[in-house]
Amino acid sequence: MKLKSLGYRSDLIFTGFDGRADDRGSYLALHTLTNPNFFWGNLLIFDRPPKRGDMATWVSLFKKEFSDPRIYHVTLAWDSEDVGDPSEFIENGYDYQGQAVLTCQSVVKPPHYSSELEVRPLATEHEWRELIEMQVASAHDNLPPHEWRSFYSAQALRFQEMSKAGMGHWYGGFIQERLVAGLGLFHRDGLGRFQNVSTHSDFRRQGNCGTLVYEASKHLLSQGQVRDLVMCADPGYHAIKIYESVGFVRSEVEHGVSWWDRARKQG
Repeated sequence: MKLKSLGYRSDLIFTGFDGRADDRGSYLALHTLTNPNFFWGNLLIFDRPPKRGDMATWVSLFKKEFSDPRIYHVTLAWDSEDVGDPSEFIENGYDYQGQAVLTCQSVVKPPHYSSELEVRPLATEHEWRELIEMQVASAHDNLPPHEWRSFYSAQALRFQEMSKAGMGHWYGGFIQERLVAGLGLFHRDGLGRFQNVSTHSDFRRQGNCGTLVYEASKHLLSQGQVRDLVMCADPGYHAIKIYESVGFVRSEVEHGVSWWDRARKQG
C-alpha cells in the first residue's frame, strides 16, 4: 500500500527509524516499538474511508496486529481526504480526529517576531528534562500527568537517538537561558516533519511560537536536504494561524478515530 497523504507519509520518518510498518495490502500497520501505547504512533491506516459495518472488522484487525498487553488504545485512520462515515465508531465511544496537513517549501519571517528568543537544538540532559516538564504541563487532561510524563520521556529518548543519527533536532526557544518553547523537526527522503510545537504558558502570545517555527524551518531548509516541510495541526486550534503566518499552507486533511480505556485516567 503506497500512502498518498504527505501527513501519513511523513509519519514514516519516525516509524522507519525505530519502528515497523507492515503492509497488509488494504492497510498499513505502523508500530512504534519504543512506545507501544503512543496512540497515533501505533495504528492502522486503511486505503479507504470507513462505512457503517466496518467497525467490528477494523477493530479486530487492530487487535490482531497489536497484541502487546500494555496497549490500551485502538487507533484507526484512512489515507483519503474523504471523511467517509465514521458514525459507527463515534456512537461506540471513539473520538474522531480531522487534522489539517500544512506544507511549505520556504518560510517568511512572522509579523510578531521575537528578537529576544534564542533558537538552538537542545544540548543537555537538563534541557531535555525542562522540555518534558513543559510538555506535561501543556498536555490535555484526558490522561493523568504520570501517563503523559511516561509518554514524553519515551519520546525524548527516541528523538535524542534520531538527532545522533543525523535525522534532525529538537529545537528549543530560550529567553535568558530559560527554555520557553520547543519543537521537533526531523527529516528523511526530502521530507521534514514537525513534532509537538509547545510554548510555556507564561510565554504565549509573545511571538515565541512563530519565531521558533520560522528559525527551525530556516535552519533545516538551508542545509539543502529537504524540499517539503510538513506540519499537522487541529484546524480549529488558534496556533494554525501562527504557522500560516510563517508561510505554511493547508494542503490536505487526514482523518482517523481513536479509543482508549478511560479507566486509565483514574490511575
